Amino acid sequence: MTLKPAGDALADDMPHADDRPHRRHRGIDGWRAIAAGFVVFSHAVNFRFPDMPGAAMHLVQRVSGPLAQIGVQLFFVISGFIITSLMLREQAKRGRVSIAAFYARRFCRILPPLLAYFAVVGLLSAVGALTLPAASFASAATFTCNIGFVDCDWWVAHTWSLAVEEQFYLAWPLLIALAAPRWRVPLLIAALVGCTIGIARAPYVFHSNFTSFGCIAAGALYALSPAVRHACQRATFTPLWLAAVALLVLGPLTRLEAVATVALPFLVTYVIFAGNALRWVRVILEWRVLQIVGAGSYSLYLWQQLFLAPAAHYPRAPFPLVLLPVVVLLSVWLVERPFIRLGRRLSRRFEGAPA
Repeated sequence: MTLKPAGDALADDMPHADDRPHRRHRGIDGWRAIAAGFVVFSHAVNFRFPDMPGAAMHLVQRVSGPLAQIGVQLFFVISGFIITSLMLREQAKRGRVSIAAFYARRFCRILPPLLAYFAVVGLLSAVGALTLPAASFASAATFTCNIGFVDCDWWVAHTWSLAVEEQFYLAWPLLIALAAPRWRVPLLIAALVGCTIGIARAPYVFHSNFTSFGCIAAGALYALSPAVRHACQRATFTPLWLAAVALLVLGPLTRLEAVATVALPFLVTYVIFAGNALRWVRVILEWRVLQIVGAGSYSLYLWQQLFLAPAAHYPRAPFPLVLLPVVVLLSVWLVERPFIRLGRRLSRRFEGAPA
């Protein structure tokens, strides 16, 4: 199981009520940390340490299997919501959406950390520390691992989720910029309905594009539609939220698996935004440790793949796990943050250009 998170490719700042630029939303960062944690935990117990003895460990492995998938879909909902919110904020402030500014931010956010990962994996493959087929590398580099042309090898298999997001970035900003505002919500609803039908027709497809694009559409719809936000707020109370979490996490292990799978975009959206509205949940999300992990969730997602592979994938020996946090910190401080700042500077230049 090789699943993303984000996201993301998801470290843009979310609009705040006071609209100050680059102000991070602590609740969303908490969800990023949980999403990345789900992926890391699932990969660790199912692939890096699959032979740990005991009935309890067998139960943990069963429960953790769906968590990686859930973590990825958490990232997708957040991505759809944040990207749409930022474009709407830009349009309200400037009267238009600058596609050039959007892509400048996206390229500087996503590509430099990914290229750094590719460079290290390519070097390790060249010296025989791992084996990466050229076809897999090419598919990952062209963001097509989600299409199925090539069965992407473990070391780059998690880029299927980046492929989903890049394909979303190609279409949705153009629709926001070009489509009349009255058509945006109907387009998203149609996309969500189509994805739901696709999920229902094939509910057990691993790495389902219908599920992934459905989650992105659900997050974008929450950002666009006051009616959807109001409905979510009215349905926000602890017992219902806990029931939704239980269905999301435990449903895949029960007879409710098909229901949980088809409803996943709606469940994830409700769990995120109703959770943000519950004070006791928000206290957990704003815990300092989750904030730190959430801020580095993209680098953590990229690099965990190198350290949490099945033992048989390493020609010599698994890489020491103690190096994972070191590599993540280096990626965040030396690659992510400088290029995020560059993306913002380029974005401001494009936003200031004449239409």
